[in-house]
Amino acid sequence: MAEALRWAEKALELAEKLKDFEGIAESYFFVGTISGTAGDLKKAIDYLERTLQIALDNGYTEIALRAYNNLGSGLGAEDYERRLEYYEKGYELAKKAGDIAFQSWLGGNLAEAYIDMGNMNKGVPLAEESVTLDRKTGYVYHLALSLDLLGYAYHVLGQWDKAEQYCQEASNISQRLNDFQSISYSYGSLGMLHFDKEEYAKAKEFFEKAYEICEKREAKSYAMWWSQAVIRACIELGEVEKAKNLLDGLQEFALEEKDKGLMARTYACRAMLLRAQKKWDESLESFEKSLEEHEALNARRWDVYRFAKIVLCEYARVYLERDMQGDREKAHNLLNQALEIFQKMGAKKEVERIIAKKKLLSA
Repeated sequence: MAEALRWAEKALELAEKLKDFEGIAESYFFVGTISGTAGDLKKAIDYLERTLQIALDNGYTEIALRAYNNLGSGLGAEDYERRLEYYEKGYELAKKAGDIAFQSWLGGNLAEAYIDMGNMNKGVPLAEESVTLDRKTGYVYHLALSLDLLGYAYHVLGQWDKAEQYCQEASNISQRLNDFQSISYSYGSLGMLHFDKEEYAKAKEFFEKAYEICEKREAKSYAMWWSQAVIRACIELGEVEKAKNLLDGLQEFALEEKDKGLMARTYACRAMLLRAQKKWDESLESFEKSLEEHEALNARRWDVYRFAKIVLCEYARVYLERDMQGDREKAHNLLNQALEIFQKMGAKKEVERIIAKKKLLSA
């Protein structure tokens, strides 16, 4: 990433000397994209917004489409409204311009945004369209990503066999391409499936591969995303020290980047670790902080599946494991909130899991 950034900045310097606006827009795009991947999110958004403005002012449609796409991907958790707006505007521009590749790319990211919001009726058809367009055009690079996304959609819906089929196909393609971004997504998607099947050792293996390939490529922001998954797998396997070391690094990065979404998830991971150590009061305090941070980011609207799964369900788990007077009622309340979210989404496996827990509570 450091070497790529050096060349992008050289290109920008030359384009500015030549007053080549298309070259300036292109260079801004690369500086912004590389900075975001490396973890400098503030610089990324600044440069990508400049890219978009120049591109729209001068009719550079393809550059504008790339900027719409990467701006949406790079915005923080507090900017979900703008993220959705960028994806929607970009998707409409791609359709208007007849750019099938970007219709697939932006449509896929728009699908993910809808899925995050719990709107499966909008998200799944867009994800399917993205795969169909990629197959039709032979756009193999993006096909790996769109297959992973469709696999994620079916994972959420509880159709795990179908999800695994898509994720495995994505993995096979990404390995042939040797593209670190799609390889890491494929590893992560397969890891999530094994995690939900409670095959934690296998899940950890996939998560670590995703984390390590991003670290190796100096893609810090991607590595930190997968770090959360490795931490959760380590906690389930009782690897407390490893989880703690990774968690300290995750927190340091979140604070340094002022990433509110990542900080909220860091509190949740910390709470899970404390729960595993039976430090009940500290765990509950950390979960309460995570809940507050997620509520402040309006996660009940913008990131409902992960909010229900990682915050509400795991918070309830502390009360269930501690099992003191009044704990069952508190766990019941949290599980009911999660159940309502999962039922609205049609997240079949999660609904079944919570109903089973509630039966134990009332037994």
